[in-house]
Amino acid sequence: MWAYSRPTGTVVVGCDSSAESQNAVVVATREASRRDTGLVVLGVAEHRPYWPDSLTWVARAEAESTQQAQAAADRAMAIALETDRSVAVRTAIVQEANSLELDEVARQAGLLILGRRGDGGQATFSLGSTSAELGRRFHCPILIVHDQGRPSDRRPFGPDAAVVVGMDIHGAGDAVLPVAATEALIRDLPLIVVHAIPRGKDADRAAIGEGWRTCREALREAHLPAGVPNRLVITRDDPVPALLHRVGHADVLVVGTHGHGRLAGLVAGSVSRAILDKMTCDVIVVQPGVSASEPTPWTLAGHSRRSARFARFAPS
Repeated sequence: MWAYSRPTGTVVVGCDSSAESQNAVVVATREASRRDTGLVVLGVAEHRPYWPDSLTWVARAEAESTQQAQAAADRAMAIALETDRSVAVRTAIVQEANSLELDEVARQAGLLILGRRGDGGQATFSLGSTSAELGRRFHCPILIVHDQGRPSDRRPFGPDAAVVVGMDIHGAGDAVLPVAATEALIRDLPLIVVHAIPRGKDADRAAIGEGWRTCREALREAHLPAGVPNRLVITRDDPVPALLHRVGHADVLVVGTHGHGRLAGLVAGSVSRAILDKMTCDVIVVQPGVSASEPTPWTLAGHSRRSARFARFAPS
């Protein structure tokens, strides 16, 4: 049985000079407000490898990298304050993504938020990227912000928004469903659970029936919060289109990763990597061993819902 509780820890957003980072800061500020927690604006002073090998050039490179990271953090701070002044914001500048200074920030984090791309257009979690190193250091769900529109265009969730999660009945990640349910709870959104059976000879009526029974049993064992309307969808399709075809810009998609190493599932050809490459909404990546939250009781008091809002999710 999984326990659902209020997410604890700070919200941390990685910032650089990219436009995608501005979108991420707006989303991070709203997430911190939604969770009633603080926001940490994280800047990484990356040192470029092509500087000449001399102490003078190294010192100059470190100074310039730190200045650039601080400037990006200052811009992010201004965006956060403009978005919501009630959120307590602080900046943290670390010299390298694998530095000891980052450990304390990562230890206190309940959610890490990153833009879809960083400086120079480098994709999130691509080989050798700063985001990939951050993903290895942070033991919490990671929210990747889609880059559709400008920061000012982003609005709170509408009446048709939902949290969509892919369910793997082979146990790819036990944390994925509780994280998705927790996110639906704090966002006051319904939960859509999608199990995709790839097309082919095994996608017959028996396989669909077995998938339905297994998923329903998993949902019963999860003891989803009573305040979260949910719907199970079983479909004959490949996982990537099955998930992407069911989300809109305002939805949140939750996916897990496979493998024993952190972010090992974000390799070419994997479902999670394909989702990030084609994402049209915000995506939460749940790595193996990640827990939804600390054991702090969650109170449903004050969560009012309009039944008409969830007509789209009623069983058909």
